[in-house]
Amino acid sequence: MGRLSVPVICGLSGDLAIPALQVVELLRALPDEWQEWAERDDNALDPVTTAALADLVRQLADQIDLACIEIASET
Repeated sequence: MGRLSVPVICGLSGDLAIPALQVVELLRALPDEWQEWAERDDNALDPVTTAALADLVRQLADQIDLACIEIASET
């Protein structure tokens, strides 16, 4: 997996945040990486479980995308 540069933002309350775009990019990159690992002969990953987890993570990325679109549409 390549390196991702993710900006960390410190809010007024001291909480840390990262932009949603970077979160979505990370969530979309992980399943692809998992599936590459699952296809290798020298792993102990169950392909069915890996595919199911990959699908769940992709769905989460989609949900974040939709939530951001909804927020942007309201402003």
